[in-house]
Amino acid sequence: MTNAASALRRAAGRRARGAKILLAATLIATPLVGTASPAMADGSQQPQVDLKYYENEGDIRAAMQRWAPAADSESMMGYPQVEQNLTLADVKKAYDPEQAIKDAVAAAQKYADNDKNTEPLRESARKLVNGWPDAGTPQGNDVRQNTKDNALDGGQTAEQYCNMVNKDGTSASFGQTAPCVFVGKIANPETDQWPMRTERGASAGVDKTTVKISAAVTDEKSTTEGWTAGGKITPKVGDGKSEVAGEISFAYNYASTFTRRVTSTDEINLELAPQGTKQVSAEARANGAVYTGYIVLRGPTESGQRLVAIPAKAFVQSPDSGQPVTWIKRVKS
Repeated sequence: MTNAASALRRAAGRRARGAKILLAATLIATPLVGTASPAMADGSQQPQVDLKYYENEGDIRAAMQRWAPAADSESMMGYPQVEQNLTLADVKKAYDPEQAIKDAVAAAQKYADNDKNTEPLRESARKLVNGWPDAGTPQGNDVRQNTKDNALDGGQTAEQYCNMVNKDGTSASFGQTAPCVFVGKIANPETDQWPMRTERGASAGVDKTTVKISAAVTDEKSTTEGWTAGGKITPKVGDGKSEVAGEISFAYNYASTFTRRVTSTDEINLELAPQGTKQVSAEARANGAVYTGYIVLRGPTESGQRLVAIPAKAFVQSPDSGQPVTWIKRVKS
């Protein structure tokens, strides 16, 4: 058992017995690992490329909505890879915390109702909706002031708590994990939907340009059992002969309703044809959006249990696209 789980057990013995004893008995912390479970590994595929040349941003956004629809709001089960530290004041401009808590409960219920999800995780989602049985009286909601304000009763952080999974095969709660969900909204569609992650090319005149493109999933974090997490996506674009140094990786998360994903894309040559005197480049647009919202969890208190909402911002990959990015041929004046 890890130190985190041991700390929770010790805290349970010293303090309020009901909720903490139940959590300690039900959840056993497990570290995140760098490989996905076999059911998730869809393998490598050709990069997703839109062969049309685009000059207007509105046309690109319309095309991306077809390739990788990004809803105005999204949820993911578990603790997301957050983009930055946000204050409650920042998030409240886009999303009221009390409404977010209601939306998180609804998202958890939807996950629990989906018989395509595994029963231990469906039961974990029900815990967020209905609470821990015999764990004490539900207390009022606890809305935190910023992303780093994530300490919980029992000596754990929210991230440690949300990554706990029961690994005891003899337990009736085997495979269950802490009830946590991220809910968010798109605060600024122009910047948050399908953000550009890298660019290469800028050719003009009569000569064609060939660039070499690919994308890889790196530092992927998921538990053997438990919520599906995410990792980092690195779009790569080179001069047709080699990759460009200094590619920018970006963190991603899987939507609660995702069905498939690509671990990487093969390296291929992409030809950029001249468009008169205008420059042509290849852009990697992230297949998804950045969502501003809250990590909502049900955790123990001194005298019972409560729902906690922690401000956060996270990129969530479109659940309708297994590909991490779409390559766009961009024409610039």
